[in-house]
Amino acid sequence: MSIAIPGLEATPAFTIEVDDIAAGVALRERTGFRFVAADPRFRLLDGSHFRRLGQIEAAARNLARANLPVRRLHFA
Repeated sequence: MSIAIPGLEATPAFTIEVDDIAAGVALRERTGFRFVAADPRFRLLDGSHFRRLGQIEAAARNLARANLPVRRLHFA
């Protein structure tokens, strides 16, 4: 059984990943998308509004390049 609540609708969300890091989600709004950070390294973008999904992806990539430390994997 499902219950419909007037005025409450599911908001489409898209996961934003940068170099296999889940940066956050983009929530669809009337005039574009709102970014919600899932990783603290992307907190600077948290709550920002973008007109296109590609703009969020580009902003997250640029922020990652500017701030994320390079980690190298070492296997024994």
